[in-house]
Amino acid sequence: MTTQSLLSRRILSYIHSPDLRTRTLITHIKCRPCVKSQIQLNSQARFASRKPSSSSPTVSKKVARGDPLVDREPKKPIFPERLLIYHAGTMRIVNLAGIKVVTIFVFAFFTIYAGPQFLYSKEDPSWVTAVVMLSGILPVAIVTYMSGPFVNFIHLRLPSYARASTEIMFRYSKALPKDAELDITTMNFLGKVQVSRMRVAELYPVKERMGLANYARDTTAINARRAWWKGKVVRQFGVHAGRSKIWGGEVWKNVASAISRNSKLK
Repeated sequence: MTTQSLLSRRILSYIHSPDLRTRTLITHIKCRPCVKSQIQLNSQARFASRKPSSSSPTVSKKVARGDPLVDREPKKPIFPERLLIYHAGTMRIVNLAGIKVVTIFVFAFFTIYAGPQFLYSKEDPSWVTAVVMLSGILPVAIVTYMSGPFVNFIHLRLPSYARASTEIMFRYSKALPKDAELDITTMNFLGKVQVSRMRVAELYPVKERMGLANYARDTTAINARRAWWKGKVVRQFGVHAGRSKIWGGEVWKNVASAISRNSKLK
């Protein structure tokens, strides 16, 4: 038997021997690929734990948005603070402003130019001068008297909670509080727009100026505190456009119903 055959037999007997150290060595050699893959998995897990997760912020945002304690962003109001509830009509407003401007020119022509010529004329009698002056004064006086209470617009001032939805706005107009305010827009004798702010409780229905004014308010206390050179505030208001087309006329109908329950004694 040769030396090579003897060596191979000894190696085989060493491999199949029941020695514990030998079996452990053989098992370690056979499972070396498994250990290598486990080491790779462990290293990848460590690297993933150090790297920030891109999915975690998204989840936290979703939770934060759905949390009622966090999601308290105020809703944007759908209505302005001054809600238009009445419009007299564009053609009416434009025609009235034009008539006021024309009467002012007529007044200036007859009183500043034509009147003095007839006054210093020796051929014409004195009553002609009076007629010419009245021709310039009467149109301005009549137009001012008849169009003074004419209301162009009416705005209802809404609180913050009534501006959130249409349903709440209509409910507010049906049950107006005592401090509910209106902005009523009129024109002076020059055609300049003027806005009068008042509470709904201050207005009451009337029939003045031959029916041209159907609402009024008490302005005694306001005029007493007002400077004389500013003039008196508007006391009478005329709303004659019939059924307002703003919001189907429902809001103004509710406000007018609240005003009709007021009396002059208030």
